[in-house]
Amino acid sequence: MLSYRQTVRCGFKHWRVWSLAGSGLLVPTLASAQEASSTEAVELETVTVTGQGLVRSSGSITRQDLEYQATGVIPQAYLNSIPGVNVQLTDPYGLYEFGTSVRVRGFTSEQLAITLDGVPMEETPDTRDSTPPNRFVDTENLQEITVDQGSGDVTAPSFHALGGSIRYFTSDPIGNWRTIVSGTGGSDDMGRVFTRIDTPAWWDGGPIAYFSASRQSAVQWQNDFASMRTEHFSTKIRQDLDIGSLTLSYKYGKRDDHDVDAYLIDGSKSYTFTRNITGDDATDANFYDNWLNGRKDEQFSLNADLALTPTLKLSLIPYYEHKDGYGTAGVPYADSLAFYEDAMAANPDRTDVAAPVEDRFTKRLETMGGDRWGITGGFTLTAGNHEIKLGGWYQDYHFTQVRPLFNLDENGNFDTSTPPVTVYYDRDSQTDVQQFYIKDKITMFDGRFIVEAGTKGLYTKRTGKGYVDNTAFIGQNYTENSRTDKDYFQPQIGFLFAVTDAEEIFANYAENFSALPRLALFSSGYNPDVKPETSDNIDIGIRTTRGRLSGSLSLYHIAYKDRVLSLAAATGAEGQYQVGESIYQNVGDIETYGAELAAYWDPSKSFRLGSALSLNNSKFQDDYETADGVVSVKDKYVPDTPKVMLDLNATYKWHQFAVGGEAKYTGERYATTTNSEKTDAYTVVNINGSYKAGDAGPMRNVTLSLNVYNLLDEDYFGYITSVTAESGGEYNLGAPRQMYFTVRAEL
Repeated sequence: MLSYRQTVRCGFKHWRVWSLAGSGLLVPTLASAQEASSTEAVELETVTVTGQGLVRSSGSITRQDLEYQATGVIPQAYLNSIPGVNVQLTDPYGLYEFGTSVRVRGFTSEQLAITLDGVPMEETPDTRDSTPPNRFVDTENLQEITVDQGSGDVTAPSFHALGGSIRYFTSDPIGNWRTIVSGTGGSDDMGRVFTRIDTPAWWDGGPIAYFSASRQSAVQWQNDFASMRTEHFSTKIRQDLDIGSLTLSYKYGKRDDHDVDAYLIDGSKSYTFTRNITGDDATDANFYDNWLNGRKDEQFSLNADLALTPTLKLSLIPYYEHKDGYGTAGVPYADSLAFYEDAMAANPDRTDVAAPVEDRFTKRLETMGGDRWGITGGFTLTAGNHEIKLGGWYQDYHFTQVRPLFNLDENGNFDTSTPPVTVYYDRDSQTDVQQFYIKDKITMFDGRFIVEAGTKGLYTKRTGKGYVDNTAFIGQNYTENSRTDKDYFQPQIGFLFAVTDAEEIFANYAENFSALPRLALFSSGYNPDVKPETSDNIDIGIRTTRGRLSGSLSLYHIAYKDRVLSLAAATGAEGQYQVGESIYQNVGDIETYGAELAAYWDPSKSFRLGSALSLNNSKFQDDYETADGVVSVKDKYVPDTPKVMLDLNATYKWHQFAVGGEAKYTGERYATTTNSEKTDAYTVVNINGSYKAGDAGPMRNVTLSLNVYNLLDEDYFGYITSVTAESGGEYNLGAPRQMYFTVRAEL
């Protein structure tokens, strides 16, 4: 769909660029918030190229690309149109967070560098610990999303980035009075309201601001008793200075949902949440309303961009984040009794547990929370044809997680007046991160040749203490583990050469390093000798712009080394681990190579066509050993990584009308490391249409839009869990056809 025109500096000349929603053929663009928020129709005059002027594969989605999409969809959903990106959702809006996954060239989100307005986001294998961008961001406030598929720049703050980076940017205040309101309704009782108020300068030369809020709710398409809700509030206050600007941001998110049914590869249910109370404790433990999740997150940040001299700039972003969460689940009486008896058998005199009430199910109540604060920043010095960046990142993060099992009173509420029946775990972790970088960008031959060379260093110290699991609690084995992971030299080098005015070639090499996951410190058989994971990324390609046709071709190779898995450990050579213990181990390497082709054609100013083809071959290089013996995975494909993906899209605009459609083909995916289970390929087709109705009374720029998800009602498996389980995977079904209608206006 249409995007604003903007002149940007790309390589050795100025390009007039545009972009198409969903095409994946999008360039990073810089526009004022006022221009980006304009609702006036804009004709497109020239074509765009993917990542023009960059030494690595890159794609962006801009503000205007989101105008025709369904409002309220989580930001990750828009990434599906970018080559190399595979996004899975359990529902169209991504309201069920445990059913959302993002993979870029086979790397999961916890292996990428992800930032929101420059603040690093905590993405981990444990969703309870993570802070994905959907916790804070409304679609209407998104300005741009930029994806580097191969490797993030050395300036990206992350201590687990083995692959690329994803950067989310929200819009700034526009500096004028404006109020936007919108309402959306549709399938599965989905309802959403959003409002944003922008202000002019509070006084002459004073700050400008915006305040926005949204509330959204729906029921599960599989269970119309089970609800899902989100609330957002955010504000930005920007003060322009003679030497730059200061922007204070506050973001708040609250969400609650019910767990969804899980399926096996044959389509049968592996786990079913019952819809009614029966009186049987084993059945009622699975009553849907016993299985709840919730999160509340707050984030403050201050973005300072200062020009200290004409050639020296300083950027600083101090930030603070607070998170709280909960999760509940039912447990049958027989299971809770076994927990209690095990605890009493270990110590008959203990008083920190209580017997379960006979023939009544119990419920676990997990609570979690943490405080994360840090600062990123750096200097940029321009000297002749050199642009030198020097900076770093510091973060302090404390997180706790406890899961006791409680009896229920006669009203079905948690009985916290007595001790728990047992405790699954009680974990307290501390993570300290220090990162620095230096990079030199050299521009030569009137901008036709660019070389970027840099390196980053990382120091991460983790401490984990508590009862790591239920066995530790029963045995009253309180432990504390600590480790330091560091690599002070992770080099990157890349170049860009403009062969002609229309074509440019690029290449990039990067070495990356990831600290050991937090949960490794809480495995029952902690292995202090496990090595951190590393990767070597090579990215080469060509971009072209010929009249109204543009495109890019990228080839890549990734050597992913010392992969870490949590598994039942076999006895080591010296017998240092007991058979059957859960332990994090290095299990060999993965080799990945592939190609990404993006093409775009606009035969007229009203009609646009786009496509993105992704080919990926990602295989294990080594077998590994568990308590049950050797697992033969060598030369097997990495789970949940399709070998082929294809995105096709089209847009037509006529006066105040616009229609568009997108078809995303996702190839076959394996669900286990042994490739014993494989999902079918599938294609999801989405269409949208909008009409700009103009003004109506006090409402201006009224827009009506209709979005249809999964138009052809395709049956498919979406999110895959247990992708490393040798016994089989578990799956969430993709949502059937859904329809949503939105009314948007300015007041």
